[in-house]
Amino acid sequence: MKHNRRHILALFAPLLTAFAGAAPAGAAGDIIVAAPETHVTVVPGDPGSKLVTLPALEFELRAAFKCKGTAESVTLSVADTFQTLARDELEGLRAAEVVLTVPPHQLALAASENFCIADDPGTASELLVPGLATVHASLRCVGDGGASVHFASAPLAVKLICNRDTDAGQEASAASETR
Repeated sequence: MKHNRRHILALFAPLLTAFAGAAPAGAAGDIIVAAPETHVTVVPGDPGSKLVTLPALEFELRAAFKCKGTAESVTLSVADTFQTLARDELEGLRAAEVVLTVPPHQLALAASENFCIADDPGTASELLVPGLATVHASLRCVGDGGASVHFASAPLAVKLICNRDTDAGQEASAASETR
């Protein structure tokens, strides 16, 4: 069945117009988010493997924000992990800092042929992965003119450090096999 696109868009035109006017100037604001490079230790991978299995990653996040009215909330998220700070936690602040611990199953595996391979000391011991994940931030402002929501995002860099200590590597491998 063939649909007429103009007809479908015409049905949504009143909604689009309503949303366009939903952020009054009285509640305007802005948010910027940043994070330092995260460092994490990983165990050597099996020979022939190109993937690096990541442990839980801890990200130190900072959001600077401003509202013309009152900051109702700031939410910071990485993958499916998030934290929301409410109005009482934001009162009198222009910036907020949180630490999010992201479980390994929420992030993609890092890929590298020449990093941290078991029994191959010639492979790299450190690997910087820029943009391994992304932090997203939202700010909700309320003012005399209504409410508005503002968004920001930034890539997160992770430095992987190979733990070539064989005892620690064997213990970590045994622990991951029992899961």
